[in-house]
Amino acid sequence: MKRSFARSLLILLCVNLTFSQNIAEAEKKISQAVESRSYDTALTELLNLRTSDVAAFNTKDHDYLLARMAESTGDLALAMSTYRTVADRNSPLKPYALKHLAQIARSTGNLLLERIYLNEIQMFTPESLAAKAAVYRLARNSFEVGNYGETIRILSSSPRDTTKAVDIATDRETKGLLAEAYFRNGQTQQAHDAFAALLDSVPNAAQPDDIALIAVRDLDAIDGGEKGKKAPALAEAEHFRRANVYQFNREFADARLHYEALIANFGTGTNAANAVFQIGRGFAQQANFVEALKWYERVIEQYPQSTAAKDALLQAASAYGRVVRPKEATKRYQLFIDKYPDDERLDRAYLNIVDILRDQGEDTDAIRACEKIRDVFKGKPPEAIALFTEARIYFAREEWQNAVDTLEKLKSFNDLGGATVPGGTSVSEVTFLNGFALEKLNKFPEAIETYLSINDGRGEYYGWRATERLKAMAANETAKPFFSQAIGRASAALASGDAEAKRKNAIAILRLSDNADIRERAVSVLRSTEPPLPKGLDRTEPKAVKGRSLADKFIALGLYDEAVFEIEAAATDRAKLPLEKLLADLVAFERGDRADRVMEFVEPIWRSVPADFPIELMPRRQIEMLYPVPFKEELLKFAPERGVDPRLLLAIMRQESRFRPDAKSNAAARGLMQFISTTSNRVAAELNRGNFQQDELYSPPTAILFGSQYLSTLFRTFPGQADAVVASCNGGEDNMTRWLNRSRSNIPERYVPEVVYSQSKDYVQRVMASYRMYRFLYDEQLRPTGR
Repeated sequence: MKRSFARSLLILLCVNLTFSQNIAEAEKKISQAVESRSYDTALTELLNLRTSDVAAFNTKDHDYLLARMAESTGDLALAMSTYRTVADRNSPLKPYALKHLAQIARSTGNLLLERIYLNEIQMFTPESLAAKAAVYRLARNSFEVGNYGETIRILSSSPRDTTKAVDIATDRETKGLLAEAYFRNGQTQQAHDAFAALLDSVPNAAQPDDIALIAVRDLDAIDGGEKGKKAPALAEAEHFRRANVYQFNREFADARLHYEALIANFGTGTNAANAVFQIGRGFAQQANFVEALKWYERVIEQYPQSTAAKDALLQAASAYGRVVRPKEATKRYQLFIDKYPDDERLDRAYLNIVDILRDQGEDTDAIRACEKIRDVFKGKPPEAIALFTEARIYFAREEWQNAVDTLEKLKSFNDLGGATVPGGTSVSEVTFLNGFALEKLNKFPEAIETYLSINDGRGEYYGWRATERLKAMAANETAKPFFSQAIGRASAALASGDAEAKRKNAIAILRLSDNADIRERAVSVLRSTEPPLPKGLDRTEPKAVKGRSLADKFIALGLYDEAVFEIEAAATDRAKLPLEKLLADLVAFERGDRADRVMEFVEPIWRSVPADFPIELMPRRQIEMLYPVPFKEELLKFAPERGVDPRLLLAIMRQESRFRPDAKSNAAARGLMQFISTTSNRVAAELNRGNFQQDELYSPPTAILFGSQYLSTLFRTFPGQADAVVASCNGGEDNMTRWLNRSRSNIPERYVPEVVYSQSKDYVQRVMASYRMYRFLYDEQLRPTGR
């Protein structure tokens, strides 16, 4: 009897152990599926697990995870029923379950049901983050169903039995909604006062935000204007202010209404000349240069003594160049030179004449014009820019010795313009071009030495290009003996007692040789001579932190996108957080598609590491934080099907927005990819998005879809030329075509130096350096590569 009981107990224990092991194995599979965002797999495993023990399943919040997976796979019925279960059992995740129920209701157009769920959040979880957000959503819901009085009540008073105060009402977006509700509710004076206050409190007057744009639209309506037809009767300064808000946000037609009203009613006022100029500028920004010319010429004729006339003269010259009227363009530039000899932009007038000559294929005259500039600006930065322009002309003509001679002269200049002066250059660019010309002359020893003198590293565009040229030259049978000699000299120098010499030669070996033994020796030397790297940043797994239980629940479930909301709300001054807690936060931010937060922390630390630190020696974990992969699903969904490398999109987002979805630039460019309205409207038309609104660009999926489509279009214009595509993103397709034509080449070594806009050239170099790193770290499916 005892033996039978013992045997039964043993069998029961084995069964329980096997059962526990099976559950643990299932939970592991679920975790892996969620981590890899294989939502269908996760959903299947969760449904299987639920059948084993529903109570335990819910206790571990697997029901909430099941709802999230169902929502992610489009099974909204299962998602809603499961979220309801989470809410009804009063889980700590109840406010988030209700929030998702509200979002699903809204997405299906059921605003009544959304309102029910939002009120439930307010009533039963008043202290939650979801409750604070629900205030605005309730107000927006009421606004959308036309209950403007309810919107006003929600936003202008504290709810009676829910939260202590409506702190969100201090936000500009909320104030804007309140003002709109006043207007729609017929309370025009309150609306006018509220909109005027929003205009008066724009955070940056030079960059009026989206709320300022809403304010001027409704103020125009209140004051008697008709959108697209006429501006209301206003004071001169107010016309100018509202016009500038429209103009900044690229609402050019409405801006013109105000500028034209100002001109008609205040033709001798202080803003009249500038208003005429701004109308021309708006047309130019729309690439309507013929119409722009009319307004620029009007400024010159009617307001010849104004500051705007000076600007208009330069812009008119540029516009004549765009409509292929080179004689008129040259005449205007020359007039500017004669009339304003002391203007700080005098050099641009001279240099733009050179560009016009080059566009007409008149190289000899262009070189003569450069020589004149060098005489006029002797000893000043424009002299160097003119000399650099000469070098580019010799490049286009493939006169390599003349190019070398000209580039040698540039070495004596201290100021080459850099990334701040149009047409400027840098020491690394001049050195690279010199090496390229020497290579073309078959002066291989000099070319090798020149290329090696350019530092290569994680952000070094020309250092990378130099390394690529070295690899290409190494395949040249004529050049091979010289590579052997250079490798031999560098290898011998590794025995030197001078640490810097050893380091320099070890790096040279990595750029010159593919021999595994030689490279291993060089790496060994570098490990002993390189400066110490930042420590303690190598954590790859999140860790629970005392005092943030809700965030840790989400982390345990692999739902980092929701964990970051709780983490953000709990943090006061991130710079003062203990390293242990900060690192735990960083992992969550990284996995929750908040790479902007990770980079905010990591980039400053890595600025202390030399720019030429070999990328082969960078710790994998740290380099991944410098070059993160957020929004992986969207990238792989939209980019490959359009023939676009998702790694290029990542490089562009990294430069444009630092992965901040809500970024807006001083040119009214929005979102991850920083689209301006003219470009995004064109892309929206290609995608048949008839009801597209500019604010949709703040949504990562939309931004990435539009970015993929836009790059795909650019690659059709510049096939296989990533550098040209990137330059087009910043400087425009028409400009890139002109620069490409001037270079008479389709290789970046020759056309990138022709990018005249300093911002665009710097942009190309930064984006392409990041693209190199992304290709080093990840394959085209964004999987980490072996190293």
